[in-house]
Amino acid sequence: SGSSAMPDPAEIFCNREINFHNLEAIGFDMDYTLAQYTTDFDLLAFNGAREKLVKVMGYPAEALDFTYNPEDYRRGLVLDKQLGNIIKMDRYKYVRVAYHGSRKLTPSERKATYRGSYDRMPNFKGKGFVNLDTLFQLVDASLFSQMVDLKDKLEGTEQQIEKSYFQIYTDVRACVDLCHRDGVIKDEVAINPGKYIIEDPNLFKMLRHFRRSGKKVFLVTNSLYDYTNVVMNYLFNGAAKKEDY
Repeated sequence: SGSSAMPDPAEIFCNREINFHNLEAIGFDMDYTLAQYTTDFDLLAFNGAREKLVKVMGYPAEALDFTYNPEDYRRGLVLDKQLGNIIKMDRYKYVRVAYHGSRKLTPSERKATYRGSYDRMPNFKGKGFVNLDTLFQLVDASLFSQMVDLKDKLEGTEQQIEKSYFQIYTDVRACVDLCHRDGVIKDEVAINPGKYIIEDPNLFKMLRHFRRSGKKVFLVTNSLYDYTNVVMNYLFNGAAKKEDY
């Protein structure tokens, strides 16, 4: 059509049909499946991890000025922890776009780094690479990219970051993970779930439809019960205090 407008998510459908006739039960994950989160949710992780990187891990205070833009990254990208790069490949594992921190590599830099030879193409597997396959990891990518920039900027100064890009990513991942475990995120969501969870009026209509069709539905999540109860009750009741889901 020539339009550059983004399609309506409600009009995007899976291109593979599934016959539910022989299925007895259907399970759902909670985070980013049943429960969709706002940018404010990402900011809880981003801001909490940013503070931990400085106050716990000892990174320069300049990192406290890092900002989060949810439009910068998408699932499907790959982090090169060894080189401090974020790359986009096609299905043949050809690197189409690569950034070092926030700087886009030139075509010659990109090809020199990732093209290799036909008999020795990189496979982008192993501990040196991370696939961004969940929405939770977009925060990791943002912090990692900006910390790579800061390391390069401070190189040769008294404040230079001695850690490798690989160790920087390890620290970023540890700080974000700690935010999910120490209450920085989940305590705030419990206080004000409406700020962080997106209500979907059709969610429980869908689940009830499956039940009426004779299917069992169940929840699969690695979140603890207290947090799961907060999220699911909000999705079921909204802001109203009614029966548990």
